[in-house]
Amino acid sequence: MDKLTMQAFEKMQKAEHRMRQARDRMALGRITQAEFRQQVEAIEARYALTAEEQRAYENHLQRTRKTQ
Repeated sequence: MDKLTMQAFEKMQKAEHRMRQARDRMALGRITQAEFRQQVEAIEARYALTAEEQRAYENHLQRTRKTQ
């Protein structure tokens, strides 16, 4: 796996972790739905994949689907 693909996976993992934390806080009543939506938007903006990372990720998916 090349460097760009690794970066894409790391960003997606971090975003998923932050989203899970936000969902847990909302489920526990620590934040409102409006605050949750704001946090989700901030997470998506912060961990958005660059064009190169997106291309590398899609290329990786195509390669792994061919071998299965």
